[in-house]
Amino acid sequence: MDPFDRPEPTISDYYSDLGLLQQASFRDVKLAFFKLAKKHHPDKKAPGMSIDAQDFRKVREAYECLSDKVKRATYDALYFDLQDQWTSYREWQEIQRKDEERKRADEEQRAARERIERERKAAEAERARRMEEEKRAAREKAERERMREERARQAEERSKEAARRAREQQEQVAKERLRREREREAEKRSEEAVRKVRIEQERAAQERLKSILIEEQQDAIRRNWTKMREAAEHREGEPAPPSRSFTCAHPRFGWPRKKGRVNCVFCKESCAKWSFRCPECNVSACASCKYKYCV
Repeated sequence: MDPFDRPEPTISDYYSDLGLLQQASFRDVKLAFFKLAKKHHPDKKAPGMSIDAQDFRKVREAYECLSDKVKRATYDALYFDLQDQWTSYREWQEIQRKDEERKRADEEQRAARERIERERKAAEAERARRMEEEKRAAREKAERERMREERARQAEERSKEAARRAREQQEQVAKERLRREREREAEKRSEEAVRKVRIEQERAAQERLKSILIEEQQDAIRRNWTKMREAAEHREGEPAPPSRSFTCAHPRFGWPRKKGRVNCVFCKESCAKWSFRCPECNVSACASCKYKYCV
C-alpha cells in the first residue's frame, strides 16, 4: 500500500450520497432516494450499457439509515467528525485528480515533443536524401554531356582527317592525268604546234577531267540514292531523302564547319550553333544529313 494513499472513511456520507444537507426532512430524504433509485437502478440501464449496482446500493443504504429515526439520530451524533473526514478525503482526492491530470498533461507534452522530434529528423533525412539524389543526378548529367561532347569532337576530327586524305588523293589523281595528257600531246606535234595545241588540249583535258569527275560523282550519287531509298523502305519512321538538283555533286569530304544559326537544306531543321558548308555550292547541312546525303 502506498504510504501517501489516504483510505476512504469506513462510514459513508449518506447526506452527500443523496445530495442533501443534514437539515433535510424525511420527505426530502424519501424524494431524493426515489429520484436517485430510478436513475441508478440496474433495470433502468439502457441496453448494451454495463450494469453496476454500486451506486444503487449506496443510495439505498443512505435511505435506509436516514429514513429510520433511531439510526439517523445515531448517525447525526457522529456526522460532524464524519463530515470532516469526508471533506479531508475529498480534498485529497481532488489533489490526486489534479496530480493525475498534470501527469497526463506532462506525458502528452513529452509524447508530442518526441513526435515532433521524430518528424523533424525524418524531414531532415528526407531532405538530405533528396539533396543527395539531386547531386547524383547532376553528376550523371554532367558526365553524359562530357561524353557526348567527346564523341562529337572525335567524329569531327575523323571527318576532317578523311576529308583531307580524300582531297589529297583527288588532287594527286588529277595531276597524274594532266601529266599523261601533256606527255602524249608533246610527242605528236612540233614545238610551236605543240605549244599551241598543248594549251588547247590542256584546257580540254581540264574540262574533260572536270566532266569525268562530275559524271563519276553523279554516278556515285545515283548509286547511293538507290541504296538509300532501298534501305529507307525498311526503316520505319525515317524521312525519305530530299530531292535535289545534280548541278552540285556535294562531295562527301572537304565540308568546312561554320558557326552560326542556319537551316539544313536537306531536313530543314535549325542548326542552333554550327553547321557544315558544301565546298562547291556553299549550302548548309546538319551533321546527320551531311553523312546521309553527300557523296
